[in-house]
Amino acid sequence: MEPLQIAKDGARRVLVVANHPGIVYAFRRVLRQTSGFTLVGYVAGHSPVGPVIADAQPDVVIVDDLGAPTDAIKRIAEVHAELPTAKVVLLVPDTGLEWLEDAVCAGAHAVLSKTIDPTSAGTLLREIVRGTVFHCLADPSIRAGRATAETESTHQSLGLTQRELELLCLVASGATNSRLARQLFVTEQTVKFHLSNIYRKLGVANRTQASRFAYAHGLVPTALTPEADVVEDVVMRAA
Repeated sequence: MEPLQIAKDGARRVLVVANHPGIVYAFRRVLRQTSGFTLVGYVAGHSPVGPVIADAQPDVVIVDDLGAPTDAIKRIAEVHAELPTAKVVLLVPDTGLEWLEDAVCAGAHAVLSKTIDPTSAGTLLREIVRGTVFHCLADPSIRAGRATAETESTHQSLGLTQRELELLCLVASGATNSRLARQLFVTEQTVKFHLSNIYRKLGVANRTQASRFAYAHGLVPTALTPEADVVEDVVMRAA
């Protein structure tokens, strides 16, 4: 393991679990451009990391896919068992992988693609820690980002595109236009454009009616009902 550094100015402590030094180097660069975070060390993922986590006490642990799903899931479970308060972010080459649900169940709070722009990675990392990232993986009707055949049939019969369905899910969860724009990396004007198309296709006048329609017709799972004006954990999060 690389020697631990002391976090400065109350910055969030980040630990990277990876076998390839290039992953560590990439996140070192990302965190240098992201205020509020400090890389305190890294450890290879081919052996248990529990003792290291206990010593480092990181706020965020980034776990590479390690080229072996079984190893990555084991490392995630070890982090979660040793330090449940730490946010665990899994880094993968493809966010459509079948085993991601197992990773979430093991304790991963989020999944990021290795192809993500470094600037966006920093922004998403901050939002993951803040708990403003939307997800739906934990719901039984959605697995690995794929909607059930029934939901597919319903939204297609209404003429909704996959992007519009995604936006509708966010609206139904209580997200504001500004939050939608940030999460989807588009402008608020683009969000308004998509919403107007959704309202027209559903035959409703506003976001409240659209949300009611979505729940009534099974377009979004009931698990997305917000407890408050908050959209919980964006990419993916354990139930």
